Amino acid sequence: MDATAAEFEDAGWETLRLHPGDVTAVTGDRWGFDVLVPDDEFERLREWVDAGDFDEHDVYRVESGINFALVVLKDDDGERAVCCPLYYDDAAVEGLGELAERRGRVETHVRNLAEAYVTFTHDEPDLFFSDDAD
Repeated sequence: MDATAAEFEDAGWETLRLHPGDVTAVTGDRWGFDVLVPDDEFERLREWVDAGDFDEHDVYRVESGINFALVVLKDDDGERAVCCPLYYDDAAVEGLGELAERRGRVETHVRNLAEAYVTFTHDEPDLFFSDDAD
């Protein structure tokens, strides 16, 4: 995450590096990746989302017994990038992978302990799941 954030910073962008305390795959009403972050990071994220348009993202994923993904949410006009790491195993996301495939998208819900949410929608769910996860 630090190397990716540094690349954006070298290009003149501001970055926000999120440090999740927990990442959970959920398939209920609020389906997708539920990402718990510290309050200060959440408040800064909410301020950035209110002020900008994070309509692009990149996903860097590595499998090594568990999936590690870095989602970089980008506001090109504001030159801001949010780096959001995810970690999950295929078994934990099996139902989510199937749901995302059917709906053609997956969502990331970043939240604080008070259960306030900022949600991002990703239109390429296959970037998050291995071929045998669904």
